[in-house]
Amino acid sequence: MRIVFRTEGNHAQGMGDVWGSLALAEAFGPSHDVQFVISDGELARETIAGCGYRVTLTPALDDEIRFLSAAAPDIVVINKLNSDAHHVRSLKSVAKFVVTIDDSGEAAREANLNVNVLYPVDGSVTGPQFVTLREEFRQAHRTRPIAPKVQRLLITQGGADTYGFTPPILKAVYESRFQGEVMVILGPAFRHESEFNSVAGNSTPPPTVIRNAINMAALLGSADLAITAGGLTMFELCCLGTPSLVVCAELFEVATASRLEEAGAVINLGFGADLDFMQLTSRLNMMLEDFELRRRMSERGRALVDGRGAERVAQVILERADLVEAKS
Repeated sequence: MRIVFRTEGNHAQGMGDVWGSLALAEAFGPSHDVQFVISDGELARETIAGCGYRVTLTPALDDEIRFLSAAAPDIVVINKLNSDAHHVRSLKSVAKFVVTIDDSGEAAREANLNVNVLYPVDGSVTGPQFVTLREEFRQAHRTRPIAPKVQRLLITQGGADTYGFTPPILKAVYESRFQGEVMVILGPAFRHESEFNSVAGNSTPPPTVIRNAINMAALLGSADLAITAGGLTMFELCCLGTPSLVVCAELFEVATASRLEEAGAVINLGFGADLDFMQLTSRLNMMLEDFELRRRMSERGRALVDGRGAERVAQVILERADLVEAKS
């Protein structure tokens, strides 16, 4: 089948939609013709092209419709927040089957299929078992030992950290009782260098800073404990069994992190703009002392997220698209 992904990624929005789309594209496999469409964003274009996929820039809806009319896709997958309902209706005029991913607005009701792990709506395919992670995470999903003492702590706020929560998180860590190695992953769309360098430069010993990370599964899995945002990385950490404190990078992540907290997989501290970072220091101290809690969180996270979600979503999309084709 011919499959086109419509997605976006930048500093304001983050890169989770792009990486989730790439994971799903990988799951469709080489037997399908897969390509991407974006409206702007050099970082998104470079990331997609770097993974070996064709990517076309269509700044306006008219450009997009002309491109898709010529490409004649069997399936269009829209993976971006708050799609416009008119946009989805327009795509249905040039594609046989339209899918929205993690879109809970009017656009979702216009699509042929909704996959909503982060923001469930009625009738959608949902649940942690459907989160689309890259193949490296499925391969790394295995039983892991939990160290009685936390020796390596990882901080990540996704690909963008739009509001700059990484610097106060780092400060809170150095004010805690943690005495091991601090690793900080800065995403490609990070734009808070001055604030970060100010905190990191006054931290002893200095943190290990990782930019343009290649093997995220190995990095996330090497930590004994993580402080993460509430998007895709939170699920990646669950898959790897790395217990995590969650400082949500966006307000809309809070509900998702709360569901994983209720399931026993993470501790959710809410939206970073509303957080007293002294509370983060306090909760971190508690986690450092509670080996049994970290062990339970690791087990629960791995049970909820096995890394095969992209395979499941790809299968559902192809099966539903075949049904629509058979009826037409």
